[in-house]
Amino acid sequence: MICASFGAQTRKSGGNRMYIELESESPEIRAKASEQVLAGRKADIGAVLKVVEKYLGDDSRRGTVKDNMLLLGKLRAVEAVGLLVRNLTFEVFYKNTKRPQTIEDLYPAVQALIDIGTPSLGPVLERLAAEDDELLHRTGAAVLLGILGRSHARALLKEEMGSAKSVSAQVRLRKVGTLLETLP
Repeated sequence: MICASFGAQTRKSGGNRMYIELESESPEIRAKASEQVLAGRKADIGAVLKVVEKYLGDDSRRGTVKDNMLLLGKLRAVEAVGLLVRNLTFEVFYKNTKRPQTIEDLYPAVQALIDIGTPSLGPVLERLAAEDDELLHRTGAAVLLGILGRSHARALLKEEMGSAKSVSAQVRLRKVGTLLETLP
């Protein structure tokens, strides 16, 4: 059951009835129950987004931001793609670990965008083509690799380079392609 702190108190108390209504023979009752589930999901995602936005600037709460970004990915929250793309280089370094962190672990927006999947591709490519930042290009390449795999990511980058409106965008995307080849 979803935590009440995310505005789901009514679903927690009336959840069983709602799920029984999803099995109803009446299409109207099923439709109403479906609307309740979707409205609750939207409210939950909105609450998680607020947590991320609240703590993004607080260095002592980076773990909170990371966990909530990852939750947005697990929820496949397409409405969070913009926020995640803007924070592709948000880093959560764990100095106490005895192991190297993967790019998806170090930059939680990467894993969240991978989990959201194809709706992330356009916004990520748009940002990669517009900015000169090697770290951004590396994290963006990791998103492309995680969603598409290496060969499909190469093909998409080639297609994007061909349709890029400026030479500088083509150069940036070529750099992303080079970084893509270096990722595990």
